[in-house]
Amino acid sequence: MRRVMSYVAPWVGVTALAVTLSWLGVRDVVRATVTERAAQPPIAGPVISASPPDATAGSTARPDGRARAAASRGNVRSYALRGGQAAMSLDGGEVRLVSATPNPGYETRVTQSRDRLRVDFRGDRRTSSIVASWDGDDPLIKVYEY
Repeated sequence: MRRVMSYVAPWVGVTALAVTLSWLGVRDVVRATVTERAAQPPIAGPVISASPPDATAGSTARPDGRARAAASRGNVRSYALRGGQAAMSLDGGEVRLVSATPNPGYETRVTQSRDRLRVDFRGDRRTSSIVASWDGDDPLIKVYEY
């Protein structure tokens, strides 16, 4: 038994090391590929890189991928994500950005059309996105943290 363990233990260790090094080599490529597929082509939008020093992060994402309103007043809804806070106006099939404030270390990219709004908070290793659109008569809000 001791002889078998003297072969199995190093094999397990070397295999775990090889898998770890392989993952470290390909994870950025995999992340970039997934991000490219998930991102919609930009229509037009500003890139905002200034962020307030005292911004705090928090996520309102639920396990089903939808968001709950952090603050809601009339047709304006505000959402807190890991990368920043976004407020939008949802009225009559139209979605408009009210504000997008990135947390420290993140920058904001906004993509907007009449019935769809996407706000991406991009950091070095993480991205938080919120997509608002209309599903019939109701707004549909989805939050993505990756």
